[in-house]
Amino acid sequence: MDKKEILAKNKALNRKSLDEREQRVYRSSFGFGAVVVGILCLLFSIFRAFQHNTFYEYVTIITAYLCTTFLYQYKNIRKPLYLLAGIGSGLAALLCAALFLWVNWP
Repeated sequence: MDKKEILAKNKALNRKSLDEREQRVYRSSFGFGAVVVGILCLLFSIFRAFQHNTFYEYVTIITAYLCTTFLYQYKNIRKPLYLLAGIGSGLAALLCAALFLWVNWP
């Protein structure tokens, strides 16, 4: 395989994938989306609290999101703090989901 052939294959492969800037924007978009989801869950929780209703479903969404984020960070960075935070937020998500089902079960 000569140099021109290798360059042509590499160029064709890179056309299908995102460049570094596109990857950074793509990753950042998920962070901004998570902030919006968090704010909406907080607002809906406050609204439900003022109506003297439970808001376990919104807390479950946020804690499940935090759990997956922390566990993914632990998987890639291997800091024990991320593992502890992931386990703690995972337990909180399970507890809130169980409370939601217990309160709303017919």
